[in-house]
Amino acid sequence: MTKIDVMKKLKIFLGSIMILCSLFSFAQKGTSFIGVSGGISLPTGNWAKANYIVSTTGYVSDPSGFAASGIAGELNGAYFFSPYFGIGGLINYATYKTKDINTLSAGYRESFDVDQVTTTAGSYKIENFLAGIYFNYPVAKRLSLTARALAGIAHATTPLYTVDVEDGGIDDGTFEQKSASKTAFAFDIGAGLSYPIINTIAINLRADYFYAKPDFSIENTQRQNAAGRYVTEYDQPLAGVNVSLGVAWLIIKK
Repeated sequence: MTKIDVMKKLKIFLGSIMILCSLFSFAQKGTSFIGVSGGISLPTGNWAKANYIVSTTGYVSDPSGFAASGIAGELNGAYFFSPYFGIGGLINYATYKTKDINTLSAGYRESFDVDQVTTTAGSYKIENFLAGIYFNYPVAKRLSLTARALAGIAHATTPLYTVDVEDGGIDDGTFEQKSASKTAFAFDIGAGLSYPIINTIAINLRADYFYAKPDFSIENTQRQNAAGRYVTEYDQPLAGVNVSLGVAWLIIKK
């Protein structure tokens, strides 16, 4: 499925949500909202691993993603067509630096049997466009339990890796693992607490599990050593937990 096809399906899905909102407009409504939030994003699984890879007789394609903990920001909102349930969505952006660069360099140095390898790397970037069901339930006078289940698309980009090799005081050249981008299905499931500091402004604390699995095709340039880590495809889940704090403007319906 191409990116254009995915975008068309998402537009149809969001249009269906707008139609549903209008159908529920005569029902008893809850408190709708528009909010912003930000926090830390914690990668999990192979994406967060940083394995030490040594191979002197051939290439090794290792699933480690070397993704460090990142930061994420979000714009989200929901229309509550009943006291407890609503339909809404979010747009968020997260970035993750590449960790344990010395581990990569040490693996290349051992695999190539050279004196020195210097590796530099960029960051992973993920943009999510998701929509689905929101839930809100008062558990105390001014405290509510919130939850959501959303699905949509994620556009993800891998880091650019640059590796410089030196042996015997001579620069043996630089090779690159190019950055790659891909759009894929994604979902978000989470829960939190909401506390209104005044009638129209609330503070939200929440944790969400996110998941996407883009299948990246990765180009490598100037690679001369048939040894060590060599990745031409990365088909691993980009998944983890976002912990965020935010503020929301409450739209109270009578």
